[in-house]
Amino acid sequence: SRQIINIAHYLWCPEKQLFYHCYYTDMKRNGVAFWGRANGWITVSLVLLLDEMPENHPKRAELITLLEKQIVGVSRYQNANGMWNQLLDKPESYDESSVTAMYVYGIAKAVNNGWVDPVYTRIAEVAWKALKETQITPEGYFKNVCVGTGITDDLPFYYNRPVGENEKHGLGLIIDTGIEMMKLTKSKKK
Repeated sequence: SRQIINIAHYLWCPEKQLFYHCYYTDMKRNGVAFWGRANGWITVSLVLLLDEMPENHPKRAELITLLEKQIVGVSRYQNANGMWNQLLDKPESYDESSVTAMYVYGIAKAVNNGWVDPVYTRIAEVAWKALKETQITPEGYFKNVCVGTGITDDLPFYYNRPVGENEKHGLGLIIDTGIEMMKLTKSKKK
């Protein structure tokens, strides 16, 4: 829990309601990008931690509040087509599949476990529909996943990161996302 709380302390931007990609301790400043997958990993980490954390852990409520704050923040950047961008606050950057899957997974898991209000379900459903209809090919390939990305201080680096089909940064994730959405759909039918 300490690591997630420190991430929030150093990387959270209250004005944008997003996490910066990095913090330079030597210069005591943030980087330049609100990179999608970096934000998505925080969501995934939070829900995985909460899943294992004892119900009576003293930091549990703080982490759930952080998760909900992040869900509300990123919902403001979701595109009309349901996807999120490579650079979350830059709509001219490309739709990126892995961050979209990360948010679907995190929101669905949070709703499924009762950590957040089911009102957030719609955010995940719209994104999941976009992934199924436009990012998973008939052959089962998951496309438009950004390749590995380092840290840099020029936005063009992020804008121009290549994407891959069945790129390793998205394969396991899309399977976990599908499973979590199946649980969510099943629970709604009850």
